[in-house]
Order: sequence, then structure tokens, then C-alpha cells
Amino acid sequence: MRTDLEHVGKRYGDTRALADVTISLSEEDQVVVLIGPSGGGKSTLLRLLGGLETADEGALSRNGIEFPRTEPELREFRRQNGFLFQAFNLFPHLSALENIVLPLVEVHHWERNAAHARAEEVVERFGMKAHLSKRPAEMSGGQQQRIALARAMAHSPATLLLDEPTSALDPEMKAEVLDLIEDLCRSGQRIVLSTHEMGFARQCADTVVFLSGGRVEECGPAKDVFDHPCSETVRQFLSKVMKW
Repeated sequence: MRTDLEHVGKRYGDTRALADVTISLSEEDQVVVLIGPSGGGKSTLLRLLGGLETADEGALSRNGIEFPRTEPELREFRRQNGFLFQAFNLFPHLSALENIVLPLVEVHHWERNAAHARAEEVVERFGMKAHLSKRPAEMSGGQQQRIALARAMAHSPATLLLDEPTSALDPEMKAEVLDLIEDLCRSGQRIVLSTHEMGFARQCADTVVFLSGGRVEECGPAKDVFDHPCSETVRQFLSKVMKW
């Protein structure tokens, strides 16, 4: 699945979140990791790639077909993707099981029995079978994130988009969630994620995109970006975050 962005820009009021972003992601770019300083545009780019936002400038296309812009077309486009955000966004009044079943039934139009079976399958894969009846408040942050990840994966999305999926977790839970995501990478799932976990990015990414100030400073194979960055901005950033 090839994805192309040409001179893409996005504003929120007077704030320019992205400016003149031009990148091409090929079918071989199975795991794409967005890195860079906070406020650099990573979350905005993820939302554009997932169809949650539309660009104000430029064009995005997938396999040569321009991204949709009307709301009905965008809804259909979003159904092809899975999303996991910094806030887990679980429904607080529903059990872990129902948090997965409800989108399958209401958004993806699954029959309820099939949705239940699929929810149990993905929850077991993520080691959460014992917590199916719990509500979010009864689970730890790591457990909630596992359920949110299971929900994002339940409909077998073409692309899984993860926005700093470990930012709200303590170190132990962070390691567990990263292990799960690494397993998904190995299984062949196409993933685009933003993260501040440089070790994970270096190990798992096929392609790394470095964003700063809403612009792409560098884009290329993970080894090239981490070992031989061309941009002075990237070099300075990595020298600080990789120090420890």
C-alpha cells in the first residue's frame, strides 16, 4: 500500500501544525515511526493519515487514489484503519468486552455473536481474558491500554495508527505494551506510530519520519536516520534523547 503526501499543510486557527510535508511511503514500509520534539506535528500527521482530519493544503493519496474529503467518504475510509490514542478513550460505563464489541457492531456492522467471539479472541491474544467483565476504572493503565489496543485491532485494520501509545504508562506497563506492539510488527500488521521511545523506534521501524516545527526534517530507513542523520536538527535531537 503506497501512501504519498505532496506539499501537505494543516492549520488550527492561527497555528500551523504542518507545513509543506512531502513524503512517500511504499508497500515495503510496513512499520513507520514518527519521531521528533513535542509539538512537532506527529499527532496531526497521524490524524491526516487516518482520515480523522483533512489537509488544508496539498494532497494525500493511497495507491494513487486521493484521500476522501466528504464526511460519508471519510467515515468509510476510517473503517479501514485502527486507532489508539494517548488517552485510552474507553467507554467508562462498559466492560472491557463491550468496549470491543460495541464498535464492531455499530461501526463495522458485525453480527453481535460474531463480534463477541472476535472480542474474546483478541483479548486472549493480549493476555486480558481474565479482565473481560471489568470496567476501565477497575483496571490498571497498562490493562486499559491493552484493551484499547485489542479494540483497535479487532476488525483487522489495513493500517494501525498509534499516537504515543505508552506516554501515560509507568515503566513496567510501558515495556509490556511495547512488547505487544512489537509482536504486531512481527506478525505483518502495517503500523504508523508516533513515539518518544527511541530504542523501540530504532529496533522496529522500517522507515522513520522526523518532524519538527510542523516540517519533515528527515525521512528514511531507521538505520540511516539513527546512525547517519543528514539534518543538524535531527543530530542534535538524537544526541540528547539517546544519551542515556
